[in-house]
Amino acid sequence: MTPLVDAAAVCRRDVGVVVVTGPERLSYLHTLLTQHLEDARPGTVADFLHLDAKGNALAVGRAYVRAEDVLLVTPRPVAADLAAALEKFKFLTDVAAEDQTDAWALASVRGPEPVAVPGARPEPMTAAPRGPGLVARDRSGGVDLLGPVAWVDEAVAELDLPSADAAAWEVWRIRAGEPAWGSEITEGRRAQELGLLPTHVHLRKGCYPGQESIAKIYNLGRPRRALAVVALDGPVSPGDAVEAGGKHGEVTSAAAVGGGSVALALLPLDRDGEVLGGGDVRAGDGVRGRVLRRVGEGLPQPGA
Repeated sequence: MTPLVDAAAVCRRDVGVVVVTGPERLSYLHTLLTQHLEDARPGTVADFLHLDAKGNALAVGRAYVRAEDVLLVTPRPVAADLAAALEKFKFLTDVAAEDQTDAWALASVRGPEPVAVPGARPEPMTAAPRGPGLVARDRSGGVDLLGPVAWVDEAVAELDLPSADAAAWEVWRIRAGEPAWGSEITEGRRAQELGLLPTHVHLRKGCYPGQESIAKIYNLGRPRRALAVVALDGPVSPGDAVEAGGKHGEVTSAAAVGGGSVALALLPLDRDGEVLGGGDVRAGDGVRGRVLRRVGEGLPQPGA
């Protein structure tokens, strides 16, 4: 039995946290990030990208809006750079951004069905305050506990759930189709081909860095490849070539499951935007596989 996938469990995650304060924090973040945050109310949870002018991701994360601040949870390696960028461009805006990674912790509860955690709201992508921390419902039905380290320690102990390690989290992440920093989200890969537009980008908002690239790809072109969740009959590794319909893509993440693997892979598309080969693939040394779904498939596009 795999924790998080087959049974509810809790995983402590190593993340960075940037705390943004000041009366103009929401309008300021609205101008720099890909999400619509200008009028976000406390309890709002929204995934975001921070892009350069060419549309390359400088950071990815999740914003938690509170009454007094906004918490930006991002990969630990980019937290300091994100905080520095937010400070650099504020000019006369009354806002402050600080990397407070060491003071905060995040624990994620996931299971095969929506999990029950005290204080969690039923609506996906919402958060409720609980003492100095937050209890947030993920779009998957899971729950995240975000707060000071001691508070998260206490909250996790109260749950009385089995613990899951980083390897179990990787299996869950890949099966859930969640692109990760450094694996899927890297320079040269665009949000549209990674399936991030429905979850991380609002198409009708004011200008922000990278908006022109997002709009151009969305309005004028179609990606030649797309990220998909793939089940395979044998072992594969990130970087392995994967063939679909006579053309090649690439495995970006993979995890062993039983005698096979589950993977995220960038796969070639036909002119209609469908994965070549009808969903049948071969990876590595001829390992057979089948596309389970495209990342972002079926989700509504904010602002479309």
